[in-house]
Amino acid sequence: MTGKSYLSRVALTGFFATGLVFFAAKPARADRDDAGACRARLESARTRLDRDVARHGDNGPRVQRDQQRLEDARRWCRDHHADWDHDRYDNDHREDRNDDDHHEEHHDDHH
Repeated sequence: MTGKSYLSRVALTGFFATGLVFFAAKPARADRDDAGACRARLESARTRLDRDVARHGDNGPRVQRDQQRLEDARRWCRDHHADWDHDRYDNDHREDRNDDDHHEEHHDDHH
């Protein structure tokens, strides 16, 4: 009976040790998954916003809803401590980025 008891303790200890390893390793894997999920959420929201701005103009209920979805995606990323490309996803309209790019190019021409 002592042999069975010893084997039971060894098996139980191994089970708990394995569980601790998986528990400790899981947050690192979750961070990687969150970064990918963050990019996917932001890209989806940004693509929808750009498409609807091109179809419907800068204002309207669809564009406002898309802007809110983009903000929700940014909030999700912040809540999950995932960083993103702020140059691409922090502006709500493609035209804003193009204007900024145009101003930078124009500014560079003067030097």
